[in-house]
Amino acid sequence: MSNPAEGYERFMVPPLFEPWARRLVDAANPQAGERILDVACGTGVVAREVARRLGTSATIAGVDLNPAMLEVARLAAAARGATIEWREGRAEVLPFADRSFDLVLCQFAMMFFADRRAAAAEMRRVLSGAGRLLASVWQGLERHPFYETLHRTIQSRVGISALQDIFSLGRVEELTALFTAAGFGDVTVTPVSMTASFTGPDAFLAGEIDVDTRLFHRCSTQTPRRAERLSTRSPRTCVPRLPP
Repeated sequence: MSNPAEGYERFMVPPLFEPWARRLVDAANPQAGERILDVACGTGVVAREVARRLGTSATIAGVDLNPAMLEVARLAAAARGATIEWREGRAEVLPFADRSFDLVLCQFAMMFFADRRAAAAEMRRVLSGAGRLLASVWQGLERHPFYETLHRTIQSRVGISALQDIFSLGRVEELTALFTAAGFGDVTVTPVSMTASFTGPDAFLAGEIDVDTRLFHRCSTQTPRRAERLSTRSPRTCVPRLPP
């Protein structure tokens, strides 16, 4: 897989991030006429879901640090006829004026920001006085047995894994303190669970390994044959541990 952004959109979005995007947007209940921002939008699944519901009756923007992700986002939105403004930028320094939005959404990205406090403060800054933020993060790694297994497998094969970072904001107290310190009032954390169904473990694991940025960087220093062996051998280790 030559482009991790394309792999992310192909393997991870339909079975995993698209259902969660629908759930996040359901909770947000965006309205016609609102100005809506998707922070760390990736390939744009949350912004596209808002556009699917509201069309051009709302102003929708997505911002991400990764230009490859944004390029896939632009193509995917254009294919669906969605009108979305895409901007390259960091969550810690959002490229928007104060009070530019009525609703900010952030799906599974808070844990990756270099400065989480600055990112939360920036989201508050770009919101209107009565604006609202809805952010989703994963619960702890211990609540995801499959990913615990995958984490151990990647570590044993490569020596380093970024999977534990994905689940690093699972504590309610930490999340509440983070957003309260940024100036948000009435901070509520609601645990939610959902079952994701993937069509095939080989394709899923290939995509998961490819979009694990630390592993991808490590693989890029290997020969193509070595990286291919890593991707093809990992499923044999992990698949037997999948629940029936």
